[in-house]
Order: sequence, then C-alpha cells, then structure tokens
Amino acid sequence: MKDKTAIVFNGFLQLANLEKLDLVNSINEYFDSTEREPIRADAEGRFAEIRRISPNEKCPCCGD
Repeated sequence: MKDKTAIVFNGFLQLANLEKLDLVNSINEYFDSTEREPIRADAEGRFAEIRRISPNEKCPCCGD
C-alpha cells in the first residue's frame, strides 16, 4: 500500500461504522458513474464549506 493510500485508509478506520458506510457508498457512486466531474465538484464544494464553517475541524486521516 502506498503512503497516501495508507494515510487515507487509516483515516477511514477512525470513522464510526455509519460514516464508513457513507464513504463507501460515495466511492461506489463515483466509480459507478460515467459523469464523475459533478460528483467531484460536489465533494470539493462540501469540503470547502466545512473548512469555512469549521476551520479548526481536524482531518481523521492526517490530523490537519
């Protein structure tokens, strides 16, 4: 497993089971879609919103 993958997987393991399920469903939706750009844009927008509203929220993957 490459370094970035190991970091993200470690973060995944830190999630509660329902959060893991939500993430897996989101990843499946992404890979099942032929139009991935809107999914990516929505995810980036949600991430930006979280950073704006809760700038001190820590990443479960890396702690940043």
